[in-house]
Parts: sequence; C-alpha cells; structure tokens
Amino acid sequence: MTPVRECSRKLQDLKAALGSARRVLILTHDNPDPDCVASAMAFKLIFEHMDREAVVGSGGELGRSENRTLQQILSLGIRPLHELTLSEFDFFLFVDTQPGSGNNSAQLPLNARYGIVDHHILGEAWPHAPVFLDLRENYGATATVAYEYLQARNVKVDVPLATALYYAIRTETSDMGRGASKADRAAYLKLHPKIDWDLLHQIVNSRLPLDYFIMMKEAVERAQRFGHAIVVDLGPTRHPDFVAELADSFRRLEEIHWVLVWGWREDRVVFSIRNNLHEPHVGRLARELVKDCGSAGGHRHMAGGQVPAAAGGLDQARLLFRRAIVPAFLRAVGESAQDGIFLTQEAEGR
Repeated sequence: MTPVRECSRKLQDLKAALGSARRVLILTHDNPDPDCVASAMAFKLIFEHMDREAVVGSGGELGRSENRTLQQILSLGIRPLHELTLSEFDFFLFVDTQPGSGNNSAQLPLNARYGIVDHHILGEAWPHAPVFLDLRENYGATATVAYEYLQARNVKVDVPLATALYYAIRTETSDMGRGASKADRAAYLKLHPKIDWDLLHQIVNSRLPLDYFIMMKEAVERAQRFGHAIVVDLGPTRHPDFVAELADSFRRLEEIHWVLVWGWREDRVVFSIRNNLHEPHVGRLARELVKDCGSAGGHRHMAGGQVPAAAGGLDQARLLFRRAIVPAFLRAVGESAQDGIFLTQEAEGR
C-alpha cells in the first residue's frame, strides 16, 4: 500500500476517532522543534478541513531562534497550556510526542479522548489507551507523516507551510543523513519545488541572542572527552532547547561517536543524547538510563529526557545524574568514567 493510500485509511480512522468532537487541542512537546511546529500546523489545517476548531498548545517555550521564526512565518500562535482550560476541548492530538513521555507536561482530563501521531519509540506511560494511533518509528520526521496526511486529504500546501515542512524534514534527518527513510526522501523532493528560498534563508539564519554565545563558551569549558564520547555538564540553563542544540553541535566533533549534554532548571534535570552510530538505539538507551527516576524518549540517533526533583529536591536529582546516570551512560557506550579530560586541557596539550 502506498503512503498516501495508507494515510487515506488513517484519515478515516482519525475521523471516526473524532466522532462528534468539535474542539481539538493539538499538543506539542514542551519546547517544540521545527519538526513539531511544522507538523502541528499541518494537522491544524487538516482539522479545519474537517470542520473542527483546532488550537495548538504547548507547556514550554520556543527557545531556539529558528523555532520562533517558524512560528512567525506560519502565524501558528502556539498557546501556553496554562492559558487553556483543557476540559473545554473534546479531543486531543499529540504530535511528535506522547503523553507521559517526559517532554510534554500536558495533564489530560480524566477519560479524555486522544490520539498520537509520532515517529519516536512506543511509550509506556499513557494514562489510558489512545483512540487513534499512528506511530512510525521507521520515519525520520513526523513532518513527513503530516505531509502525507495533507496529500491524502487533498489540502493545498501553501509556500510558508511547504518551506516549514521542508526545513523540518531537513533538520530532523540532518539533510537526509540521520534516520531518513524512503518516505522522508520522497516528501523532501516533492516539497523542494514549493519552497520560498528567502523564507528558508530567514529561518536558517535567524538572529541569535547573546545568551546563546555565552552558553557556547561555558559548554566548551565544561565539556569532557571520554574516548569517543563527550559529556557536557552545562549547569543551570534558561532554555531547555539549548541542551539539545549543544548536543547537535558536539556531535560534529572529530572522532566523537556519542554525546551527552545535561543541565538543570528550577525543578528538574534535562538531558540530550546523540550518536553517530547505527546501534544501540538512543531512545531506548535513554529510557534505560533514567529508569523509574525520570522519563525519556527519542529515536535511533537522538533522544532526550528529564529527571524531576523528587523528595530530595533539585540537588538530589543533580547528584543522582552526575554519580549514577553519567557513569551508566559511559559504560553503555564502552567508555571509562576514569578517562575524562576537559576539551580545553586537550587543546592546550596540542
């Protein structure tokens, strides 16, 4: 069955799951990236074509500059969850995330009807079974799934949305080099003639705040190499997006196969993991590392998660991460916790 025919069938399932629901809340993860933002916009359009009112909500913030630019270009208007009354919605759709995954803070009303469209590994902390599920672990981007739905519904994709979907697939797969499937490549090529290059330039070259450069300096000073792995204890961070952005940057360092970047906010430790290898699956590794003390998720080459401050407070969560999770990560990737050297020391020795 072709992807569009499969999505046509899935659209019928989604329509049946909606039933008489009129107001839909599309839920992103708390710090939505381009894949999440573009996918949310696509499904907002799809619901509007189904004569449903759709709102996009998030429990976090848009920290990275390109994400803020994307939202402006799409006029998406992501609403903070604290401004919304969830009981006023009839249906909830999690896009590029899952309930209980740790990267979204949405607390659904009791017995809420909800669906999931995602490309991460299957979660285990759902409040109850979804009435609609389309989870494609073999896809590199949720934006690819969203584009297939738009095609199946015959929804016209305008230039800003085409540009956003194209950029989402491009960044999520690192220009088709990280976990890209045949479907991702097909969507990428179909979207290519539809994009606005000036808009794309505007997104790619979004202006950066001073905080970003201060963070980069501190990250390099704090980064330690353990063989083919890099661990960055970032310390306090204002924007959780920075943790993921740094992990992407350090992943490009010569001779590095693994990256773990972690930091903390007021009530939790947040972390991101990246790898340049095919195995093991990073999303599953992240879950194994945090076990019952936190939550995590992701796919083959990238993952993230958090360890909330429990009874012992944030200091205890930080201690747990430093003394237990970091050494466990290093053991899992075949490196010794005794062999660490700061990058700055390594540079001075050359």
